[in-house]
Amino acid sequence: MKLKLPDLKKELKRTLAAAMALSITAASLVTAKVETQAATMRDAWTITKDMKAGFNLGNSLESEIDETYWGNPKTTRAMIDKIRERGFTTLRIPTRWDDHYTDSNYTIDPNYFIRVKEVVDYGINNGMYVILNVHHNDIQTKVSTDSQVQEQVKNEYRIIWTQIANYFKGYDDKLIFETINEPRKDEDWMGCEALYDCTNEYNKAALEAIRATGGNNSERLVLLPTYCASSDEPKLAGWKNLTGDQHIAVSIHAYVPFSFAYEGKKTVWTDELHNELKSIFARYYNYFLSKGIPVVLGEFGSTNSGDQYLQARVQYTAAYAALGNSYGIPCAIWDNNLYEIGLDNYGMFDRNTCTFRYGEIADALINAYNGSGNDDDNDGDAYKSLFWSENGKSGSNWEQAVTVKTAKNGGTFMGSDITPGGYFYVEYSGTENELEFILQSYSPQKWSKVERSETGSANGHYFAKYSYDKCVDAFGTSDFNSILDQIHVGATSQTVTIYSVCYCYPK
Repeated sequence: MKLKLPDLKKELKRTLAAAMALSITAASLVTAKVETQAATMRDAWTITKDMKAGFNLGNSLESEIDETYWGNPKTTRAMIDKIRERGFTTLRIPTRWDDHYTDSNYTIDPNYFIRVKEVVDYGINNGMYVILNVHHNDIQTKVSTDSQVQEQVKNEYRIIWTQIANYFKGYDDKLIFETINEPRKDEDWMGCEALYDCTNEYNKAALEAIRATGGNNSERLVLLPTYCASSDEPKLAGWKNLTGDQHIAVSIHAYVPFSFAYEGKKTVWTDELHNELKSIFARYYNYFLSKGIPVVLGEFGSTNSGDQYLQARVQYTAAYAALGNSYGIPCAIWDNNLYEIGLDNYGMFDRNTCTFRYGEIADALINAYNGSGNDDDNDGDAYKSLFWSENGKSGSNWEQAVTVKTAKNGGTFMGSDITPGGYFYVEYSGTENELEFILQSYSPQKWSKVERSETGSANGHYFAKYSYDKCVDAFGTSDFNSILDQIHVGATSQTVTIYSVCYCYPK
């Protein structure tokens, strides 16, 4: 997260020696380590798909001087217990290290390691995934085209990540490392190709240092950010995995659409904004997912524009998370425990009272991954969202109102998502029985109308269900993955308006 609080001077920060050591020294390695325990480390795809709904412990361990310097109370196990209890499965712990160096060789204070471990264990002992990173260290803003600066920064990366990786080597794959938070040149958020290349080199230096510690770190999931961790297309295009390591994922922070999520200038969640968000997720697919590279959205959220606009923030969170779930991307919401109106007020869980002020937002995120979402008829089934529109898309006189393409045709839905026991769910308005649901294949040519298996009412609209068995009967095969190309939802003779289409997986 970009620091948008008033600039705070590091009056108490220890003065580092001017001469920066350019090699890793024995003094840089912390002596206190956890006991190493060998574990089976799962692949990056398996982990990222299982991370699901994440919570950021913002403005605490990454604050200046100590974790309470920016006004938050000291993190307690009770806080993390409540966050897990709500349904969050991933905890991201932004962590500053350079305020805790004990010398000019970047040696990290052993007592600080003990405190960081304590907070990490709050999440791990709750069965959560935990993301541990380097956050707001001075090197975060030292992406540079100057070769001397680059060498100094890479040296610091190597030294601190060698210490961190060694200290936490014994943890299994529920602990994830993130090389750096939002790397950039000073406060330049646009960058250029040379700066994107430098970011890749910094990621490489950190990743190689982590891998060199061996043990579980040889295959631990490591998140590598784009320049600024940005979702802008030039930054996505500029990201490279210079090591070819397969146990990595791209780290992206996306407070988008910017006018709604960050600036708060738009306070109503609309189809236009939703379509903008969908186009951004499509970038992730095109640049990374389609090439076998997982993505983790480590920060997102919508700033507080006033309680009267809370429902729009809930809709935004639900839409964002539904897209994340559809693409197999975990999404971690930013929470800094700030509740004023305006920029940088992303508080949701009140750490002073250990209660959720805006539990509706939390639930919108969690439910998108775990079921009971707004697109369903409240039967508790988990689902994959294929289409959603606030105002709906209409068709009449045998028109197709909504067409969903499979991944091989540029969409996000895969035939393998159609699994036994599940069903398609369509929410619509118009004439109850004037709805068509069609599966189409190009080769072999198939155009199969599916019979509905159930109808009813939900959310003020009609709904229709089309079971897996009905789909197989109509399509003539269960081989949806290799031959299904499109799904059409539309009208017969009368007008219908489609609001949502999803595939549901009964619990």
